[in-house]
Amino acid sequence: MTLVKLDANGLRNLHPITLEPRPGLNYLVGENASGKTSLLEAIYLLGRARSFRTSQINQLIQFEQPELTVVGKVAPQDQNATLPIGVRVARGKREIHVGGRIAQSSAELLQAFPLLVIQPAGIALLEGAPKLRRHFLDFGVFHHDSRYLDYWRRYTKALNHRNALLRSGKARELAPWNQELTRYGIMIHEARRGYLERLAPFFHEIGGRFFSDPRFELRIHAGWDVTRSLEFVLESDIAADLRYGHTQSGPHKGDFSILLNQRPVKAYVSRGQMKLLVYALLLAQSRLMEEQVGTAGCVLIDDVASELDEPNKRILLELLQGRLTQFFITATGREIIEEGVSDDAAVFQIAEGRITQAQNP
Repeated sequence: MTLVKLDANGLRNLHPITLEPRPGLNYLVGENASGKTSLLEAIYLLGRARSFRTSQINQLIQFEQPELTVVGKVAPQDQNATLPIGVRVARGKREIHVGGRIAQSSAELLQAFPLLVIQPAGIALLEGAPKLRRHFLDFGVFHHDSRYLDYWRRYTKALNHRNALLRSGKARELAPWNQELTRYGIMIHEARRGYLERLAPFFHEIGGRFFSDPRFELRIHAGWDVTRSLEFVLESDIAADLRYGHTQSGPHKGDFSILLNQRPVKAYVSRGQMKLLVYALLLAQSRLMEEQVGTAGCVLIDDVASELDEPNKRILLELLQGRLTQFFITATGREIIEEGVSDDAAVFQIAEGRITQAQNP
């Protein structure tokens, strides 16, 4: 799905704005603190119903404003019909609209407008907690397998029941929940494993553009010792789980890693190279959505100049050309992007929270 129109009101330092982007490349140019990242945040809010900069969504509301609203229209690449979507955030309240009705969960928004963000803090995907990498996997599997959300909801329900029994010390009542966790836990792990296998060729192809010797391997970690059945592991862990009051094994503890020479890349590569690996992962995910899942989404790239040196910036811009995916890229100066602006790209100038469409170089 492509964003064809965005209206935002009451968000951070932005004046009320209307944006009508192109399907392909869209450059957002302006000085620091001009509102570029806030505009990306508005787009992200429209697709995820949350911010990529803060966990406190109320912080997005403009000072002295009672609420913020972000409304948009998205459309498939091969159809003229558009789907209205929107998010309203008031103090202590969030409301999501999809297709003219209130959505029951953000999953409907994720399905309608899938998007990813690449930002300076994005290196946490590889250096941060496993939870971030699970989210990366789950986002990809969610768009690949329509059954996955049901698997995850059923697993989470069983996990919550099991943890409640552990906290109450009711070990004798765990057996049926162990079976339920095993059933859906295996489904979740197999879906993640299959997704990572499908992602790997795209990751290697894109990584090969950034690295001259890309000997990287993607490896899934189930969240338990897969040489034993999950049900056996859950039974074996009961004594320890009772002490801790929660379930220690299962796909809710899953992860994946990038290896170089069979060892985690942290031991071998620089921080700059870690950033390139994050680019490769996220761009690979968008390519997989285009070519195998059949859905082209949106990718937000914040502050490309500070993230990449000149050679790698040129490689990135080449990778973005001719894609079905829609891109929004921020930069502080037009000279940073001139070599990447083609006839089908749009350039928007942002100053003091206001946006105007500029002429291409």
